[in-house]
Amino acid sequence: MQSSKRKNKLEINILSAIVGIITILITIGAILIALSTRELFFKISVTGYVLLLFVVLYIYIYYYNKDILKYKNRSLLYMCIYVISMIAVVSMCRLPYLVIPIPIAGMLVAIMFDNRLGIVTNISLTIIGLLVSGYGLSLFLFYIISGTFACIIISQAKKRNNIVFISAYLVILNVILVLLINLYQFGNLSRLNIMDILYAGINSTFSVIITIGSLPLWETLFDVATPLKLLELTNSDQKLIQRLLLEAPGTYHHSQMVSNLAQTAANDIGANALLAKTGAIYHDIGKLKNPIYFTENQNDTNPHDELDPVSSAKIIINHVTYGVKLATENHLPKAVRNIIKQHQGDTIVKYFYNKAIETSDGFEVDENDFRYDGPKPQTNEAAIIMLADCVEAYVRALPEANRTLDNIEKCIREIINNKFNEGQLNECNLKIKELPIIGNSFMKVYNGLYHERVKYPDNEVE
Repeated sequence: MQSSKRKNKLEINILSAIVGIITILITIGAILIALSTRELFFKISVTGYVLLLFVVLYIYIYYYNKDILKYKNRSLLYMCIYVISMIAVVSMCRLPYLVIPIPIAGMLVAIMFDNRLGIVTNISLTIIGLLVSGYGLSLFLFYIISGTFACIIISQAKKRNNIVFISAYLVILNVILVLLINLYQFGNLSRLNIMDILYAGINSTFSVIITIGSLPLWETLFDVATPLKLLELTNSDQKLIQRLLLEAPGTYHHSQMVSNLAQTAANDIGANALLAKTGAIYHDIGKLKNPIYFTENQNDTNPHDELDPVSSAKIIINHVTYGVKLATENHLPKAVRNIIKQHQGDTIVKYFYNKAIETSDGFEVDENDFRYDGPKPQTNEAAIIMLADCVEAYVRALPEANRTLDNIEKCIREIINNKFNEGQLNECNLKIKELPIIGNSFMKVYNGLYHERVKYPDNEVE
């Protein structure tokens, strides 16, 4: 396992180095082209500043958004956004500064990665624009404030039709900024150009339109899960969700409960709650192949009674493989496919393993016949869904008389401890101190379901 981790780390370092070198070369080339009429030392100075900005940006990503370096598609996506935006800023530096589309990159990064990284990206591109354009403090003040605000509010675009409200907020802010910049520079508004207000309004409107409108392109090209895409996938009208409801209703209700547990826990530890919710909804879609072979979909008969333990275990294990296949065919994002693949880790199907030992008549039982293929959860969201899946299945299996809050709390603690001791949480970034928080989050959900209700007296018939 240690050698595997070292190999993954080496691959990450090589990939990030390649991405960095390519970005640096493209950056230098674009700057030299834009500054072709400037003096040599000026070009050297600007290039040096841009390279230092890139180093700072890389260090920030390495320490605070390391997942970007861990996945090739995310690394390439960020590089493309940054490089394309940087080229656009450099090539448009001769135009009025109010029409340079600097905030687009920050908004795209804020939606697809992280608000803070979006703000840092916007600051970096604003400084590049300041260096190559010569507009000075006006450009800096305008885009630092406008771009930061855009990165903050764009994450509230839960639906694509929110574009109108976001554009309106940015238009108002940009107009205010133009007025303030004129007051700061000249002490009055006598030199205010009406075209500046028009440019500011057009900039904000088209920046939001391009950002939101280009998301499907980025989602498709780089196989990433944006919040808007994840929200669409949680809609109950989705084909796979409808199939679960009709063909495997027990699995559907199980997945909805796991989704509630996972979303609550992810919120409480600062993980991606929307990804956890979506991944939980789809984590068991592989049970659509043989729904009757899974307990939650059975009534009076159990088809496993007619099978040997190895065959039964194979059917159970294959629901992960088939789930990944279904997810791929239905174009679910890679992040969701990974959760489906990892939500069982490399655990053993204990019920049929123990049954095989009991009926083996002394013959050796191969543990690998009863073990999931893995890998173990690689992300916090996948680990939370593994825990929520086990907890929900265990609680559902409890006799109704024993389904008390005390028993549920005990069950949650045991499952989390067992998964930790088995090493199933070793390859994700969960901290030990977060495990009790996850347990408390699960209990919040069950407290709402199984709290004591007030007993009302029976109606007396006069």
